[in-house]
Amino acid sequence: MIRYQKLKKMSLLNLFKSRKKKTAACALTGTLLQEGEGRLVTTAEVIVSKKFWESIMTEPEAMAYTINFFKKRDPNALLMRKAIFQKYANKQEPWIISEDCLQTYEIHSSLNGTHVKEWWLAGGEYTCEGCGRGADVLAEEEFHAAEDYAIKKAGESRVPS
Repeated sequence: MIRYQKLKKMSLLNLFKSRKKKTAACALTGTLLQEGEGRLVTTAEVIVSKKFWESIMTEPEAMAYTINFFKKRDPNALLMRKAIFQKYANKQEPWIISEDCLQTYEIHSSLNGTHVKEWWLAGGEYTCEGCGRGADVLAEEEFHAAEDYAIKKAGESRVPS
């Protein structure tokens, strides 16, 4: 009898415990997002953002390549900038990003709030129309324009003379 009462009491207490919310890191900044927060964007929507590339190519890890590319036309720096572009352009899955990133990088998303809800429900294993590698989704001309900007122009204004 005592055992039954303890179990009953424990199950009542469990009713009032809040369910632990899931978290995810913003794909661009690493900022933690709580379940239900953020926006989904596609790889194509990210890689056409010039502000995104300005940020990526001037991060501390990439800045040496940026400087060497613009000052010395170093072929190794060019290869590394191409590799950085490919790293982002080849992402198949949608990206979860914060609302701030959407505005900061001027990313225009075609995905609405329903998509992010589905993404959270699926535990991040969600795909949708428009997802996939940048080269597979964008028109060839648009993809090459994004690639050209990222590799040959992004970060130039931040290179000291």
